Amino acid sequence: MSEIRRHGIGRRHFLYGAAAVAAGVMSNTGCTPEDARGSGGQGGVPVIAVDAQRRSFTVSPFMTGVNGAKWYDDAYGMWDAEHNRPAPGIVGKIKKAGVGMIRYPGGTSSNLFNWRVTVGPQESRGRQVEGKQGATVDSRFGPDEYMAFIREVGATPQIMAPFANSTPDEIADWVAYMNAPQGTTWGDLRARNGHPEPYGVRYWEIGNELFGKYQRYWMSADDDKAMRQYAFGGTQRQKRQRVGTPTDHRPSAAVSNGQPNQSFTVWYPPVVPKSQTIRVDEDTWREVADLASAGADDPVYTFTPKSGGIRFGDGRHGKIPQKGSKITADYDSGPHAGFVDYYTKMKAVDSSIDVLAIWAPIEDGKLAGGKSFPELMAEHGHADTYDGMAIHPYTDFSRDLKATSFPDKRAGHDYQMLGDAAAATMVSDLTAQVRKHGKDDAYIAVSECGALFFGGEREADAYPEYTYAMSHALYMASQWARFADLGVRWTASNDLIGEKPGLSRTLFGGAPSFVTTPDAIVREQLSDFFHGGGHVVASEVKDNTEVSTRETPLGSSYDALVTTAALDKDGALSVLVVNRSPEDDIKSRVELGSFRHATTVDVSVVAGRSYDDFNDAELPDAVTIEKSRATAHGTSLTWTFPAHSVTLLRFPPSTSS
Repeated sequence: MSEIRRHGIGRRHFLYGAAAVAAGVMSNTGCTPEDARGSGGQGGVPVIAVDAQRRSFTVSPFMTGVNGAKWYDDAYGMWDAEHNRPAPGIVGKIKKAGVGMIRYPGGTSSNLFNWRVTVGPQESRGRQVEGKQGATVDSRFGPDEYMAFIREVGATPQIMAPFANSTPDEIADWVAYMNAPQGTTWGDLRARNGHPEPYGVRYWEIGNELFGKYQRYWMSADDDKAMRQYAFGGTQRQKRQRVGTPTDHRPSAAVSNGQPNQSFTVWYPPVVPKSQTIRVDEDTWREVADLASAGADDPVYTFTPKSGGIRFGDGRHGKIPQKGSKITADYDSGPHAGFVDYYTKMKAVDSSIDVLAIWAPIEDGKLAGGKSFPELMAEHGHADTYDGMAIHPYTDFSRDLKATSFPDKRAGHDYQMLGDAAAATMVSDLTAQVRKHGKDDAYIAVSECGALFFGGEREADAYPEYTYAMSHALYMASQWARFADLGVRWTASNDLIGEKPGLSRTLFGGAPSFVTTPDAIVREQLSDFFHGGGHVVASEVKDNTEVSTRETPLGSSYDALVTTAALDKDGALSVLVVNRSPEDDIKSRVELGSFRHATTVDVSVVAGRSYDDFNDAELPDAVTIEKSRATAHGTSLTWTFPAHSVTLLRFPPSTSS
C-alpha cells in the first residue's frame, strides 16, 4: 500500500499547515499594527482570548497518565522477566512521551486481583483469577516490579485496589507494604524482598467500574442497593452461580472430573453459615460436618463459610459427582465491608495517601440520574470519608451516540469530537456534586478515558484505525485541555500497550515494536506544558467555528477549536489550541490581554497529513512534531491553525521594563 493511498493526502498539505502557523505571526502576514488595533471576532474570525492574570488550578503533571497494561503475561511484554527489568524497547518511548502517571494493576481484569501472591520470590508466587473472563493468570509482574518500572520511566504510581474479593485489612496491608518504613511488619517484608525504602504511593482508588452491570461481582443488580453496598458493605444473595476454584472462575472449573475428593469454592466468600444450597446438575446435595460418617451413595459435601470451600466424597465416604456434572451454588455472600471501612483502615496506616471512590455511573453520554454517591455519603455523615472520586468518562459510541457502526470514516472522526464535550460535562457535573456534598479539598480524577466501541472492532470497519489515528489524538488533547480547566487532579487514558504486536486502542502498540501512536506524540509535544509547574489561566474561544455532522443524540455540530492556557514557573505563557476540523485550516486571532511577551515564540504542531493518519511499523514517523520559532509583536496576533492539528504556542515573558 502506498503512502499516498494510505493517508489520503500527500506531504505537501502537511508542510503547508506547519508553515501557515509560522506565517500567522510574521510581520508581513500576521501581527501588523492594524491587527493589533483590530477588534476580536470581526469577519467571523474566531478569537482565542487569554487572561494570564486570572489563575485557577495548579497545572497537573499527571494529566497525561495512562492505565497500565495488565499485570499478567509480564504485563503483555512490558516487563522483561528473563532479565527482571522493564522491556528496553518501551522505557525510552514512555519517557519521551512524558507519561506522568501509570495506573496499576489495571481496570476490569484487576477487579479480583490478589496482591499478596504477587510479592516475594517468583517461584513462590501463586496464580490468581483474572477479573473479566475468570481465567487463571500468573503473578509475575507484582507491586515491586511495577515500582521498578515506574522509577525507570520516571512516572508517578497510582493503584486501583480491588473491592470485590478483598477486605479492608488486606488493602491496608498493601498500603503498609508500599509505604511503611522498616521496623514494621510490612516494611520489613518489603526490605527482605529487596526494597528497603518505602515507595510512597499516594494515589489509591477502591474498585473499578463496579457500578457497571457486568462488574457487580457479589453486589446487587439494583443500582441504588449496589451503591449502598459499595459505600457501607452488606450481604447479597447469589443464585445459580457456577462454582470454581480460588484461581479459576471459568465454566470448566465448575465441572466435575469424576475423581474422588474434589474441592471447589464459591466465587465470593465469605458466606453466611447455612445459607448455601449446592447443586450437582439439578440435584440438591446436603451439607454434613464430616464426610467420614457418610455412606458411599450419600449426596453430601462439607462446607467452610469463611473461604466458601466445598468438598465432595471419595465414593466410600460420600458420593462422587458424576463426571461432566455442573456444580452451582445459591448462597448469601457476606458480610462484606464497604468503602468507608476501606478508607478508615487505609488512612490509619498512612494518613498522607489519597483514597478515591469510583461510584460514578454514566448513561447516554451523561452522569446517571438519581441519588449520587456524594449525596449518599453526606446523608450518612460521611462527607469527609473520601478524598475524591475517580470517573471513567468514556465516549461509548453505542451507548452515547446509539451507533451500531461508523457510516463512513468521517463519522468515525466526528463521533469522537461530539463525545469529547459530553465527557467533559460528565466530569464537570461530578465535580459540582463533590463540591456540594463533599469536603472542601475533595477532588475529581479520571482513571480511564477514551472513545471506543465497547464489545468489538467490527463496528468500526469504515475506520478501523480510529483508536490510534490522529482523530483519537485530537480527542485526547481536547480532553486534557478541558480537564485542565476543570481542575482534574490526574487523568489516565486506556491503555499503555496491547496484548499482541501491532496496534490497537493503546498509547503504544504491542511488543516488541511498541509503535508510538499520535496520542503519544501529542503527549511528548505537551510534556513541558504539563510538567512546567505554574497555573492554568483563563482562556476561551469566542465566535468559534462549528463543524457540521450528521444528526446524532449528542448534536449535529461541534466546536472546531478547543483551548487552554498556562503560566509556567518561569513566567512563560503557553497556549494549547486543538483544531478538530478534519479538513479546514482555521485563521484565528489570539488575544493575550495584558501579558507582555518576548518577540520570539516557540511553536510546535502535530497534524499528520490527514485526520486518519497514524504510525505503524511500516511508517513509524508518519505523524511527528513539527517545531519552529516565529517572531511576534504586540498582544493581538493572527494565527492559522492547520486542520486536524494540535498546536502549542509558548510565549516567553518580556525582559524589558
